[in-house]
Amino acid sequence: MIDLGKKLIQTELVKEIISIRLDTLWKMLALRKEGLLPEPYEEGATGKLDNKGGIFIPGGVIYQDVDEVPISYNRQQKMSSKIFREKIRKAMQYDNATLLFPDGIATGINLDSGFFSKAARRIFMFKKAAFRRKKRIISQKYFQVMASDIIRSHCPTYMPQPYGARTRISTCAAVGLIDPPMFFSYCGTQLSLTRIQLEAFAKQIDIAQDPVKSLSGKILYQPCLVVCHDTRYKENNLTGLTRLIGFGKFGEFATISFEQINKTLLRELKRKDQSIGQEDVLAEYGNMQIAGILRVYSPTKLGKRLQRYSLNVISPVNDLYIDLEQIKQEAFERYHINLPSS
Repeated sequence: MIDLGKKLIQTELVKEIISIRLDTLWKMLALRKEGLLPEPYEEGATGKLDNKGGIFIPGGVIYQDVDEVPISYNRQQKMSSKIFREKIRKAMQYDNATLLFPDGIATGINLDSGFFSKAARRIFMFKKAAFRRKKRIISQKYFQVMASDIIRSHCPTYMPQPYGARTRISTCAAVGLIDPPMFFSYCGTQLSLTRIQLEAFAKQIDIAQDPVKSLSGKILYQPCLVVCHDTRYKENNLTGLTRLIGFGKFGEFATISFEQINKTLLRELKRKDQSIGQEDVLAEYGNMQIAGILRVYSPTKLGKRLQRYSLNVISPVNDLYIDLEQIKQEAFERYHINLPSS
């Protein structure tokens, strides 16, 4: 797996989300057997542990909630991996966003979608104008930027418009990590922050750009947003899509999906010079085998979405270090699943 892929996957946050969504995978496999699997663009491809979906954001880029109240949470010293993962699992039961800090977690935070949409549009509108070489204006349309343009560049082509609230707010909020200086300047002006407030906010944005480690030195999370969608979005994906955004350059993002190992996936793996072995299988149900697939999409231009991406098979042994059998047994008990006859 490429270095960037390892960097994104091998965090306690992503490993816990994958563990939770593997529980969901077993539920979806059982529903599929009964002909009840949600359609690709239908909501509900979730289980009891991720029923509300989720947005996980480095908290330093968020100044206040929708009611203009500063973010508050129970502060503590560095967390252990175990405590952090327990908090992530609990956070999946709440609506709205979960904000991650080096010294704690804030759950159920309601964010102002309009503020982040306007911030993203203004930032890229001004950047578009700044880099235009011609002095003649001709038409104002050359400088217009819609939130949908920004979102399109950070979603796979199979995610259609109109974009949902989770997709919109997460992508626009990710601008705080894609271009921190512009985002800081916009917030300072828009929120009329004082010098002292600006100094504090600048410090927290800088901190949000660094990986956070546990007491033992494990990476708890990287400086990016992790979005747990409750829709599959494509036929061969069996649970809600997981999307990682806000790292690297504009248009860079990654997706994690659980897909049936079939001719379509094998052809794609061959095109990407990748192979898959029995040790990479996350789940088997009847005659189906499922693998975890990470796709990392390349940077693109505003409003565009290039098909160029790298593909990697997520190894449960080398990347995740999770107990697949324990997850399976707990899921079978939770959803009253019976082993299918061969």
